[in-house]
Amino acid sequence: MFNNIAHLFGRSGVARLKMTSNVVLIALLVLVLSIGVQAQDDNVLVIGTEAPVNLDPAIGSNDQEALFNRTVYDFLVDVTVDSQIVPALAASWDISDDGLTYTFHLRDGVTFHDGSSFGPEDVVFTYNRLVELESSVLSRLGEFTVAAGEGNTVVFTLTQPNADFLYAVGARFTAILSADDTAFDTGVDANGTGAFSVSEYVPGERTVFVANPNYWGGAPALAGVEHVYIEDKNAQVDALLSGDVDFIFKLSLDQVARIEESDSFTVLEVATNQHPVIRLHANPGAIGEDVRIRQAFKLATNRDEINDILWGGRAVVGNNDPIGPLYGPFYDDMLEKPAYDPAAACALIQEATGEERLSSTLRLPDAFGGDYALMAAALQQQWAEGCIDVDIEVFPEGVYYSDGTWLDTELGITGWGSRPIAQAILVEAYVPGAAYNESNWDDEEVGALVAEAGITTDPEARAQLYHQISEIFAERGPIIVPFFAPVLGAISNDVQGLEMNPFPGLTDVRSVSLGM
Repeated sequence: MFNNIAHLFGRSGVARLKMTSNVVLIALLVLVLSIGVQAQDDNVLVIGTEAPVNLDPAIGSNDQEALFNRTVYDFLVDVTVDSQIVPALAASWDISDDGLTYTFHLRDGVTFHDGSSFGPEDVVFTYNRLVELESSVLSRLGEFTVAAGEGNTVVFTLTQPNADFLYAVGARFTAILSADDTAFDTGVDANGTGAFSVSEYVPGERTVFVANPNYWGGAPALAGVEHVYIEDKNAQVDALLSGDVDFIFKLSLDQVARIEESDSFTVLEVATNQHPVIRLHANPGAIGEDVRIRQAFKLATNRDEINDILWGGRAVVGNNDPIGPLYGPFYDDMLEKPAYDPAAACALIQEATGEERLSSTLRLPDAFGGDYALMAAALQQQWAEGCIDVDIEVFPEGVYYSDGTWLDTELGITGWGSRPIAQAILVEAYVPGAAYNESNWDDEEVGALVAEAGITTDPEARAQLYHQISEIFAERGPIIVPFFAPVLGAISNDVQGLEMNPFPGLTDVRSVSLGM
């Protein structure tokens, strides 16, 4: 030690001491900075999910696309996890007595990420663009015109009353865009008013978001958010368990069981109206044109067994329509549950086709951690007892939904995320001309009943309309809803304040923080 000191104070000892002190100071500075960087990294919420394909808010529809857009953009109103309408970019609104005029009073002082001001012209641009692109949300918005009003207001004029108009305004497709922008699907150019802005976007790998210090709702507690794109659900679980991500969602029971083996994570379970739809094309010449074929598939499906296999019985066995039990009185709990009767299915197949058996191909996405593939295998065995033979084709979830495969396939399975209102799914998929009419079923009576329900504000009268719709689905509808399931997710115990949305991609992270 003394020799080292003597060495420092040799002929050039003063210089050496000065240089050594500088080195120490630099080292300390580097250490402090590295601690700061680590702390910042620790204040970034990392979410594991599949990669989005279409980032245009007007078009992108699945969870991962909604997750991206929910992080960057805001809406005129927000729909809470318990289906309440609350102010967002619109601080308040007025509705005319006849229900045809909605005046939204916009927040003052809101800016986009590029520093430009938010105003009525941006709302007008956004909603006119929805019309130009024929966005699927138009089926929920109905016919309308939109214009800037007096002061900082926007006025929507409807052609007929719409009992669910505010819910449509809060739908995931209606994120408010800047009227000055032209690129909305590149990822890196996303320019919203939201709590986080895009810092880096690497397609198929990740998106890095940084907190918006000028956010109108107050700067978020997080320094940033990162979406890491992992296509395989089991790999997502691995990433969570290893600490590489903090939040994952849409898990199977087997995957949840792995996570529950550790005390470092919390499993999230939210009751929802999410459900798989097993559907047949019902247009002329298609597999389900004949109502007897539709009924045969229903009779050949053992819903209780599927519920046991996939959910251990914890899901709610469905009827043959998309109106689930969480819609309260709109759900017809008196409707007789479909019975499993493969012999009756065989009789209908033979009566309708003149053949002993029916053959087809069942196509589906690789969703819910392989649960859909497991369900398809169970259906294959059940249907075989009912004289229906199917081959199975499984597609990556992003590809299945984004390239139109799900709409084009004659016999398929589709995952429908939870909606806050029953009307939303009906107008999106089950009325003539609906954007997502995946079964090609054009039933004029259903269309008329759905339209009437959309303008009916009396709850009891509306419930009766929905019950009539459910009865028609049971009699001649081309779909099977085997169950309504909870959505399962998991978070690190460091995550605080995260409330998973029934439609997980719409989970709001503005109030989330990380414990240090």
